[in-house]
Amino acid sequence: MKNILLFLAFVVIYNIVMAQNCLTVKKVTSEANIEGISPKRFTLGVKQISEEMLSEKYNICEDGDSVSVCVKSIEAPTYGMSIGPFDFKRKVTIVTTEIYVRGVKYIGVGESTTDVKSTFIELQDENLPFEKTAFSGALKKSLQNAISQIK
Repeated sequence: MKNILLFLAFVVIYNIVMAQNCLTVKKVTSEANIEGISPKRFTLGVKQISEEMLSEKYNICEDGDSVSVCVKSIEAPTYGMSIGPFDFKRKVTIVTTEIYVRGVKYIGVGESTTDVKSTFIELQDENLPFEKTAFSGALKKSLQNAISQIK
């Protein structure tokens, strides 16, 4: 009987301790101008990446502390030059995010660079990254930067 009570006490204490580090992404918003991506797909993608990044440091559960993620800005300046039929372009995707955990705001910034060399090819839609992986990479770096600040 004594062992059962000790075991139950251990389980309760363990759950209390682990619940303090258990998080859940409840809300994803964007203040950035997003073209070419549906809002629902964008929200689900950011939530999934956020949970993946948080799970490296914290436990993720449904009833944990609420986490809100806000994508503040997405910038994608393009630099390049053309020499005859050859075109060289570099696009730097910069994503700024805010994460709210336990009422505290953490800001992260991430960059992803894409280089393109082409001949007689016209790149379309200068406002979006060349590939979606450029945005995803910058988002991950931004979230990692913000998560590293959480105490």
